[in-house]
Amino acid sequence: MASHSDFPTTIPFRTLPRIPGGALGLAALLVVIGAIAAFVGAGYEDHGRVWSALLFNWLFWSSLAMGMVMFAVALQLTDADWSWSIRRFALGGVAFLPISALLLPVVFLGSEHFFHHWLHVEGDHVIDAKRAWLNLPGMMARDFAAVLVLYGAAVLFAYHSLRPDVHGAGNDDHQRSWYRRLTGGWSGSALDEARRSRQKLMKLGVFMGLAYAILWGIIAIDLAMSLDPHWFSTMFPVAFFFTGFHGGVAATGIAVALLRRRVGIEPFVTGRQWHDLGKLIFGFSVFWMYLNWSQYIVIWYGLLPFEQKYFINRFKDPFGPISAAVVAMVFVTPFFGLLTRPPKRVPAIVAVFATIILLGHWLERFLLIVPSLHEGKDLPLGIPEIGIGLGFLGLFLVAYLWFVRTFPMLPSPATLAAGEPAVVTVPVAGD
Repeated sequence: MASHSDFPTTIPFRTLPRIPGGALGLAALLVVIGAIAAFVGAGYEDHGRVWSALLFNWLFWSSLAMGMVMFAVALQLTDADWSWSIRRFALGGVAFLPISALLLPVVFLGSEHFFHHWLHVEGDHVIDAKRAWLNLPGMMARDFAAVLVLYGAAVLFAYHSLRPDVHGAGNDDHQRSWYRRLTGGWSGSALDEARRSRQKLMKLGVFMGLAYAILWGIIAIDLAMSLDPHWFSTMFPVAFFFTGFHGGVAATGIAVALLRRRVGIEPFVTGRQWHDLGKLIFGFSVFWMYLNWSQYIVIWYGLLPFEQKYFINRFKDPFGPISAAVVAMVFVTPFFGLLTRPPKRVPAIVAVFATIILLGHWLERFLLIVPSLHEGKDLPLGIPEIGIGLGFLGLFLVAYLWFVRTFPMLPSPATLAAGEPAVVTVPVAGD
C-alpha cells in the first residue's frame, strides 16, 4: 500500500468537458446496427438465434458493467491507494446497470426458446427432481429480485462514493442538478461527509462482495446452466462471476487508456498505476484459466457422462475453434504478452491486451449459451450475434460517457483524507 504522502496536495475537478459528437454518432449507429441485426435475424429459418444472441449479449454486457463496479468495490475494501486516480473509471460501469435492468424482461420474452429442454417436459426424472427450482415463475421472481438487490447496492455504492466530492461543484446546469440530488441533507464539512461515506462504503462493500458471488451465481445457474438441465457443475457460477470481474478490470484499463487525456487527468495516471493494473489483468487471466481447468479436469478425467457431454458439444465442430480461441485470447496471449514488467507500464499495450481479453470473454459467453440451444452443424456466429453485440456496445458507450461527463473522475482531497485525516487535511481544490 502506498503512503498517503504520495497523493498530490491539489487535486483538480475533472469531468469530460463534453461528449464528442463523433462518439455519440458512433454509439447511435451501433444501436441502429443492433436493431437491424435483430430484425434481419428474425427472418432467419432459425429465428431462435435472435433470442440466443440477446441472452448471451445481455449476460456479457451486464457482467462487464457489474464487474467494473465490483472492481471499484474491491479497491475500496482493500484501501488500494495506488488506484486513487483510476477508481472512478471502474465505478462508471454503474451507469449501464439501469439499461441492463430494463432489458432483462425483454430477455425473458424468449423463455420458450431458452428453456424448452425443461419448460414443458414431463416424465424426465432428472428434470422432475429439479422442478422446485426449474419453474419459470420462480426463476423470474428470483432473477428480478437478484438484479434489483445487486444493482440497487451498486447504485448506492456509487452514491456514497461520489457524494463527498460534488457538494457545491459543477461546471454547468446539467452537473449541478445531479450534484444537488447527491448532496441533499449535507451537514458538516467535506471531510466529515467523506468519513461518513467511507464508513458506509466499507460496510456496503462487504455486503456487495457476498451478494455478487451469490446473486450473480444464481443468474449464471438460471440463465446459462439451466439451458442444459441434465448438466451441472458447482464451479460454473464461480467461473461465471469471476469472468465478469476480470472483464471489469480489463474494461477499466481500456477506459483509462482512451479517456485520461480527454478528461485531463493524465498527470495523475503514472507508470505505477499502469504497472499495477497490468499485473491485475495478467494475474486474473491466470486465475481464470485455473478456474476453468479445475472445472474441466474433474469432469473429463472422472468420466462423468452427463457432464462430459457439455464439453464435447463445445470441443467438437462447429464450436471447437471458438473454444480454442477463447483460451488463446483470455489466457495464452495476455500471459506471454504481459509476463514481463515493461509492457505493463505502456498504456497502449495494456489496452490492446485488455481488448483481446474482452473479445475472448464475449466469445466465452457465446459458448455458454449457444451450443446448448443450437442443433445445426453450421456455426451460428453471424449478423444476429455480432450485430446485437454491437447494439449493446452502443448502449454501453452512451451510458459510460454520460457518467464521465457528469461526475468527477478524480476524488477530492477530503475523500482521500477520510482514511488518514491526520496525514492529509487539505481542502477540496478546484482548477
